[in-house]
Amino acid sequence: MQTLMQTKSMTGNPPAKIGKPMEAFVLEKATLRHCQLQLEGFDKPVAGIEYKGEYYSFFRFLTTWDEAEKIANRLKGTCVITPVKKGWVIWAYEY
Repeated sequence: MQTLMQTKSMTGNPPAKIGKPMEAFVLEKATLRHCQLQLEGFDKPVAGIEYKGEYYSFFRFLTTWDEAEKIANRLKGTCVITPVKKGWVIWAYEY
């Protein structure tokens, strides 16, 4: 079962899910593990997270929820969003 975060402490007011066809959702920090991912084509490891056995790489930091929602909807793929002190981070599905 997915743990969804509903918070108003960040910039903007995120819904539980973004858009109907999207599978993007907002994760609580307690439900994920930060890691480094060695991706093909990159010399150095990139920032990543692990959530329920699936890995996501850092995609973009955004300061407002509206920006995060717009970008996540454009990805048309699986991604997750996590809240950070000054905004939101979008993580792209890797494997």
